[in-house]
Amino acid sequence: MEAGIQILQKAEAAKMYKDLIIQLNKDFLRAGLSEQFGEDLAAEALMRNLTGSLYTTIVSDFEVYLNLLYVIDVSESKIKNLPQQEVHELVFAVSELILEREFVKVSFKNRSE
Repeated sequence: MEAGIQILQKAEAAKMYKDLIIQLNKDFLRAGLSEQFGEDLAAEALMRNLTGSLYTTIVSDFEVYLNLLYVIDVSESKIKNLPQQEVHELVFAVSELILEREFVKVSFKNRSE
């Protein structure tokens, strides 16, 4: 969870926090998930909501979870390299990978504008 918070703080410092949340919401919709995150959420609350949503998705509809990873373009090798762990621990690691990828996306988008 700590690394996820650090990514969000990095996004805040780069003035891309809101863009990251917008991108996250867009990708969740594209993956067929109705969960949306408020643009004014604090980093800790966003991390908590993201991990909660991932947990629910993994246990209720694994196909949608896989589709979400595909839509966000999370590295398959990074997912495969995660240690075997309980689902409630896995969601923290996957959340960090998702935030890392979304931050890369918005950084690239902001650089090219």
